[in-house]
Amino acid sequence: MQIEEKVNSAASASKAAAYQNKATRALWIVILGMLAAFGPVCTDIYLPALPDLSTSFKAAPTVIQLSLTACFLGLALGQVVIGPLSDSLGRRLPLAISLIIFSITSLCCAFAPNIESLIVLRFFQGFAGAGGVVLCRSMACDMFMGNELTKFMALLMTVNSLAPILGPLLGSAIVSAFSWHWLFIFLAIWGVALLLSSMTMLQETLPQAKRQHRLSGAIKDMFLQLGEKRFLTLALALSFVMGGFFAYLAASPFVLQVIYGFSALEYALIFGTNSICITLASLLAGRLERRLGGAFLVKASFMVMIISGAGMLVTALWQPASAIPAMLCMLCFVSMVGSSQTPGFGIVMAARTKGAGAASGIFGILGFVFGSITSPLVGLMGDTSMLPLALCMLISAVVSLVLFILGMRMPKAQA
Repeated sequence: MQIEEKVNSAASASKAAAYQNKATRALWIVILGMLAAFGPVCTDIYLPALPDLSTSFKAAPTVIQLSLTACFLGLALGQVVIGPLSDSLGRRLPLAISLIIFSITSLCCAFAPNIESLIVLRFFQGFAGAGGVVLCRSMACDMFMGNELTKFMALLMTVNSLAPILGPLLGSAIVSAFSWHWLFIFLAIWGVALLLSSMTMLQETLPQAKRQHRLSGAIKDMFLQLGEKRFLTLALALSFVMGGFFAYLAASPFVLQVIYGFSALEYALIFGTNSICITLASLLAGRLERRLGGAFLVKASFMVMIISGAGMLVTALWQPASAIPAMLCMLCFVSMVGSSQTPGFGIVMAARTKGAGAASGIFGILGFVFGSITSPLVGLMGDTSMLPLALCMLISAVVSLVLFILGMRMPKAQA
């Protein structure tokens, strides 16, 4: 076992050596950050258009939010398919296919004749976009281990966080100047540009010797990984809280624009501010991990989320005239997503015994599954109640903290 660990460390050091070149490092961070941004890009650029979509298709907010749910489900299922596939075929080929399908489905979304068609197309758009999300994490795991992986993920999240900052601003600008159809035309162009840049500049990170040469073997590894209690419990802990985060994504346009009367541009600025705080919290966690430990940072983040969720519940019941209490609660909650996910990803991946693609796929699908459940729930009481959002935030944080504490006490399975 010690020999294997030395070999793995040596391999990681060898791959990381190329990364030390400043130009190469910047290139990797930018491109992988853009790939990781498929999740927020598919959702955040779309958020300012939700009220317009409701008017355009003459559909209730809950029905419109199903288009978000469909995208979340696609992002989830795509990761669990593409992740194990990349353990067998390498990272580049699945990435190329994913980007091509993403561009085609984005263009089709622009011309969807009704809300039902849009919901179906959004599922396939999310499924294809999942390739970028799962493969960027898998490539990072191919390159780094331990604290180096945490540092890289913090930098990756910094680039990734530009999507939720710029996405709503760009989305509101496009909707104001043109219509929601042009959002999807932009996404199609963005997918093609990323396809060309990644295929030109990114090298394969998974050598033939480390691949699962049979696809059936890669799929088997995924199911074996699901049977490992420590890995699964920790993955659930880090993923369950994403239910609260996705509830925030789905509900915040209605909370701020409908309940408190903010314009689409004002909403985008508030959303962007929250995203900047996620970035800062992520970078701070990357710096503090060696000193305080990743487990401490994750638990502390979950505790702040619980307090924020409780505050949001009080705000929902109180319904103050000012938006400040709700804005502060949402800000604190989403900031802790950055400080928990950055060290948490390394902790979850350290508990795996199978391929990075399979483990990353499982980790990814769980978060989006919980997100797809909570997204429509926040609209159950209409677009003038914050109570469903508050409950989603509070419950997800409490469950995540309990699961994380239990998972850290479990022994790691042997490879």
